[in-house]
Amino acid sequence: MMSHDFRSDNSAPPSPEIVQAVLAASTVGFSPYANDTITGRVRERLGELFEREVDIFPVISGTAGNALVLSMVARAFGKIFCHADSHIMIDECGAVEFFSHGSRLVPLPGEVGKITAGEIAALDEPEDVHRLRPAAISVSQATERGTVYSVDELKALGASAGQRGLPLHMDGTRFPNAMASLKASAAALTWQSGVDVLCLGATKGGAIGAEAVVFFDRTLARDFGRQVKRGGHMVSKAWFLSAQLEAYLQNDLWLRNAVHGNLMARNLADGLASAVGLAPEFPVEANMVFVRMSESQVQRLEAAGFVFYRWDNQERPLVRLVTSHATSRGAVEALVDTLRAAH
Repeated sequence: MMSHDFRSDNSAPPSPEIVQAVLAASTVGFSPYANDTITGRVRERLGELFEREVDIFPVISGTAGNALVLSMVARAFGKIFCHADSHIMIDECGAVEFFSHGSRLVPLPGEVGKITAGEIAALDEPEDVHRLRPAAISVSQATERGTVYSVDELKALGASAGQRGLPLHMDGTRFPNAMASLKASAAALTWQSGVDVLCLGATKGGAIGAEAVVFFDRTLARDFGRQVKRGGHMVSKAWFLSAQLEAYLQNDLWLRNAVHGNLMARNLADGLASAVGLAPEFPVEANMVFVRMSESQVQRLEAAGFVFYRWDNQERPLVRLVTSHATSRGAVEALVDTLRAAH
């Protein structure tokens, strides 16, 4: 990772513990198609962490997990309600619609990247053969704005979904960052709040490339293996995915990495506000900082070797700065100092 790379936690190198686990798993063979002992241990570990028996499926990407899960739930004729800025809506190239053969994502508004139980309660969806039927609700934890759903917000959403008989799916690509931010248990942020299935991210948290689909409502998992196979995402040597997941969960590496990423984001936001007067556009609750800068400030950072994403093309562009488990305090201080020098 470049010391000045704030584009994404996808840009960060994998955690050494995970690299070592994959190397160790490469010295022996295992049963294929996720029937190996490492996957079995991951299932047991996730059961412990989530405080209930779960069904799990290792997949290689969050897009695969989200699309395959939601296509199982919605099938054809379904509406899936999500935030207008959600990853499945904006950044997955229609994967959910593709795999579900005719379902539709329905974007909902909401402040700071979050939908509310009120939005769900206000939906008027009469049963009509001429219309798609409501099929599922999807939330992102953390959101694309770097905010997190509280336990109370999730419980309200879960109750609203339950009243309508709709499964609640969670895109948890940065789920550990939300856990660390809220200091809440994995169980409290998922099934105890009404979440039926979680796509647990590991890649952004330090894995080479691995995610876990975790079913709390195990009836939904009945044919999921077939859906994974039909979709071309059944990895024969799945133990290489599970070895990453096992190391990620061992000794709380997933939370330690998230705590560090969150702390670096908080330090960055505080530094920009105090030294340069740049306040974050959204609450900094995970590992992302959004700020509006002048064009000269953006160019000064770029000239100094910092890389990041512009989020719009306004006169004062909105800039997204993402930290990770590999972001150093020195990199954060260097970015702030670069702008302070011209302030």
